[in-house]
Amino acid sequence: MQVYVGQIETGLGLVYYAASPRGAVAITVPGQPRHALDDILRRRGLRADCPDPGVTHAFEMEQQLEEYFAGERSEFTFPLDLEGTSFQLRVWQAMRGIPYGETRSYGDIAKAVGVPGGARAVGQANNQNPLPLVVPCHRVCAHDGSLGGFAGGLDCKRALLDLEQRGLG
Repeated sequence: MQVYVGQIETGLGLVYYAASPRGAVAITVPGQPRHALDDILRRRGLRADCPDPGVTHAFEMEQQLEEYFAGERSEFTFPLDLEGTSFQLRVWQAMRGIPYGETRSYGDIAKAVGVPGGARAVGQANNQNPLPLVVPCHRVCAHDGSLGGFAGGLDCKRALLDLEQRGLG
C-alpha cells in the first residue's frame, strides 16, 4: 500500500509523518531522523510514494500536529491506521488515556492492561509505538518519577512534557 509522507518544522525540530487512506501510520518525535519513519513503513510493507496527500489524512494530521506544537491542541482526532500485537494495542490504548500534561508509570500502564508486574513489557511495547505524540509515550515515566527512555532522547521528552504542562495557550 502507498502512503503519503510529509514533514513539519516545530520549535523542537523536524517531525515526519505518514498517512494511508485509512489514517495515521507513523509519526516521528522532533529531531528523529527520517529513516526512523522509513523503518516503521518498511516493517509494515508500506511504500512512501503516494503522490497526492489529498487521498490521505495528511492535511488533517499536519494541521493537528502544528496546533499541538503551538500549544493549541491537547488531543488528536484524526483516524489511526495502527497495527501491532494484541498486547501492544492494549498498551497503546491505555497510553492514549493518559491526560494531556500528566504522566503515568510503566507499572501503572501494566496494571491498566491487566498485567501487574509487566512494566518491562510495557516499556517494550512503548519502544515499538509508531505514533508517539498521538499515543503519548512521552507521558510514561519510571516508577520513581525519572523520565526513563525515549526514542527522541530525554531532552525531547522533557521538552514535550514542559510544552504540555504549560497548558493550552
